Amino acid sequence: MISAATMCHSEGVQTHGTGRVFSDYREELEWLANFLTGDTKLAAACVVDACALSNSQNQDFEEWLLQWARLGTIRSAVDLQHSRIVQLAPIYKRRPCAHGGHKALSQDFLDLIVEESNVLISKLDVLCRCALVICGIEKKPTHEAALFLGIEAASVESAYCTALHFLEVIGCEQLQRRDNLAAMCN
Repeated sequence: MISAATMCHSEGVQTHGTGRVFSDYREELEWLANFLTGDTKLAAACVVDACALSNSQNQDFEEWLLQWARLGTIRSAVDLQHSRIVQLAPIYKRRPCAHGGHKALSQDFLDLIVEESNVLISKLDVLCRCALVICGIEKKPTHEAALFLGIEAASVESAYCTALHFLEVIGCEQLQRRDNLAAMCN
């Protein structure tokens, strides 16, 4: 599986024709949409297919195009889940994040999200998953994520904090499983 969390941010897109960006990264975009919606059928409908766009060989344009495809896919998933996001926002607003100022995710956490995406889909609600993707993977500040989601920044901050806390728990559990497996093998 292509690492959805690492593809665009750590290295540039290889120059190979604009139309191919969408086909080459379709699996990543579908993973992204599935993670956000929690529904594989909705996810397939969210992925933007822009093969009709220019076949420019400009690497900057291709990087922009891939970013656009990612944000377009996120926008589509958010639109499909918007009523639920709006329902959840007041709950998170009532539980504000005490520490605030959470940063984007490290590479280890990005890898963990991809590895444990099924667990995260089952345990985190759509608002937490959206905050995790927009703030953690896409590295947008909470106020921009709030505008994108159409809710208040305090709700996004609290949902992101909740997702980060859960991600830390999963990381600890994963380490514990590895340590137990290593102990069994010795």
